[in-house]
Amino acid sequence: MVSNILFMLFLNSGGSASNDLSMKVTGYENGNVKPVYVSSILQKKGENPLFLSCIASGKFKEMMIHAAKDGFYLPVLSAFRTHREQHRMKRQRGNLAARPGWSNHQMGLSIDLGGTTRVIRGKRYRTILYWWMKRNAKRYGFYNDVETEPWHWTFYGDSPPPPVKKKVTEPPKEKSNNV
Repeated sequence: MVSNILFMLFLNSGGSASNDLSMKVTGYENGNVKPVYVSSILQKKGENPLFLSCIASGKFKEMMIHAAKDGFYLPVLSAFRTHREQHRMKRQRGNLAARPGWSNHQMGLSIDLGGTTRVIRGKRYRTILYWWMKRNAKRYGFYNDVETEPWHWTFYGDSPPPPVKKKVTEPPKEKSNNV
């Protein structure tokens, strides 16, 4: 099983361990341009290699090996995004996507994983892959920092993210003056 998953990683990287590309790209943090050094995560989307910031990439590759030993493959659907790609994502997904310049994908810190949810009879459920990530990803500095997106994982390194704020569904109740 492990050898099959490692073989899939090998094929997805183009069949060569030397495809570990690194480069400097234009990133965005809090709306500001910031240079980012990214490295290939040895997976592709179509013909294009996927990238994360260099440190996140290294930790993700370590996590892929751990996952393979446990019988899981971590299929990445999205990683570093250019400004143009984030614009396209915002147009396609509306409020489900961050504004261009404000996405952690644009700093090479976030990935979107396939296989973390499954729809059964019209209802979305989290899969065993999601629960594996929830239990193990923090060892590698990755956290599911958007509660409503089980596929979205962001690299925070040794500093866990701030607590996720819950959406308020009703206004706060007024305090009664009755004593």
